[in-house]
Amino acid sequence: MSSGGMHHLHVRKRVYKNVDVFPSPDSFKRFLDKAMYVVGLISPIAFLPQVLDVYASHNVSSLSLITWTVLALVNVLWTLYGWVHKEYAIFIANAFMAVLQIFLIGAIVIYR
Repeated sequence: MSSGGMHHLHVRKRVYKNVDVFPSPDSFKRFLDKAMYVVGLISPIAFLPQVLDVYASHNVSSLSLITWTVLALVNVLWTLYGWVHKEYAIFIANAFMAVLQIFLIGAIVIYR
């Protein structure tokens, strides 16, 4: 399967647009790069109580199957993107969110 030479497009954009090297020599940018790993873990942890509450209460009346399915698919695609481009902060955040959203979709299907 040919990608038409597009697989390195993000690298070429960085080279030709004269963007910063990674890791950045700027201490704030390095801090922000590392902080995104923490954000990637906090987001799903913040979402976890909602998923647990749905399983405990069996109340899915206000949840849309279509909305959560689309959100899960988007997170799966972002997870794949993060993996392919070795952007682990993107990968971690979206992989955890996708798993939780899939559990929520399961609850919607089971308890409806």
